[in-house]
Amino acid sequence: RSRLRQTDLSMRNLLLLLALCGGGYQAWEHYSQPARETNVPLHAEPYLAVYGRTACGYTQATLRQLNQAGIRYRFHSVDEPAVADLLHRRMQNAGLEVRRYLLPVVDLNNALTVHPDNGELVAQARQQLR
Repeated sequence: RSRLRQTDLSMRNLLLLLALCGGGYQAWEHYSQPARETNVPLHAEPYLAVYGRTACGYTQATLRQLNQAGIRYRFHSVDEPAVADLLHRRMQNAGLEVRRYLLPVVDLNNALTVHPDNGELVAQARQQLR
């Protein structure tokens, strides 16, 4: 009976040690990562920036719908290294994946969306770009 009690205590101690190690690792992982920057708006006035490729059908469809709706935007080609670097930094700051993503990426007043629904984008842009 005393041997059984020792085994129970050993198991509890082992579980406690594992829990403490796990919590310590999570705390270390959290505090060892550099603080993420926050994005600042690209312009002081309301804006819509579209990042994509001229050869991308999805990008072209988005631009076509924005043009048909009469919504002003600025297009940025991700084929330009400086544009891609800026976009990736802003996406990382927003918590978005940068290794693999669909185009276009839109920035509507500092809110980034990857491969937006064009109908929703037009509605949001009409509301926010007055």
